[in-house]
Amino acid sequence: MDDGTGAPAVEDSQPVARQFTPPALGETITVDGKYYFIGNFIGKGSFGDVYECTDEWSNELVAKILVPKNQTYDEVKESWLAELHKLMELRHPNVTFIHQAFEYKDTFYLVIERCSMTLDAIINDPKLNHELWVPYVARDVLQALDYFHLLGYVHKDIHAGNVFVAQSFDRMVPTKDPVWSFKIGDLGISRLAADIRIFNTLLAQWMVPPEALDPNEFGPVSRATDIYHTALLLLALLVGRTPSFTQDEVRAGAPRQLAESLNSKYAPAVAKALRRHTSARTPTAMQFWRELSSLTQDAT
Repeated sequence: MDDGTGAPAVEDSQPVARQFTPPALGETITVDGKYYFIGNFIGKGSFGDVYECTDEWSNELVAKILVPKNQTYDEVKESWLAELHKLMELRHPNVTFIHQAFEYKDTFYLVIERCSMTLDAIINDPKLNHELWVPYVARDVLQALDYFHLLGYVHKDIHAGNVFVAQSFDRMVPTKDPVWSFKIGDLGISRLAADIRIFNTLLAQWMVPPEALDPNEFGPVSRATDIYHTALLLLALLVGRTPSFTQDEVRAGAPRQLAESLNSKYAPAVAKALRRHTSARTPTAMQFWRELSSLTQDAT
């Protein structure tokens, strides 16, 4: 169509449609001069889909992709930026390390270190003496939580599926045994303590603490929730399985009672951290570690 000048009329520009595009197996993603090689789909986390990934340094990584859930592009980007902000602010040796964050094909990525396994693999291995693992898992998890809490954050989702086992190998001496450590991942539902609202707190049913069921009776969701969840984690190690409790059992204090029934030197400290009322629990991550470490002098 002519605009009267002899030149074609310029149509009104239309907004570019944005289309979420997950990566494909074997795809190479280039960003800021770096190459990432996409491997197998691993599963879903609180952030979104997770894929194996490596880079040119042969670092073993994961690519975490934010998957839209009836959200606009801007809403997805806001969620991605919030997750990125938390990962950057909460950098700690016992938190999975973020290598890079970027947008590629209208899709938001976080590239994070890949760990060997989750703590589930250790808990569910019947050949292991699980009690021996308690101080080492507790030390690393509680160190990270102590740091979170000092910054005002509550993780709210500590369980064996998002506590990761990292193994550091000596490339110059490949036959040397790896150094093990434990790292918290999946910061997706972490919140500043002041921002927590009980009715929008997402917790897996099997690990719901008493305060999520009745805050008027047991106290608010707070740092004490992380203490409770860590105690559940250690309880799972002590019994060699992930325990499951009904809401009625949680209200009645069954997790604490199970801990008290165990023939373990760690049982009293774990039971104290599983008390139903938040005000009666072990008050801080540091105090929980002090009580546990005082019992390890003859074992570590």
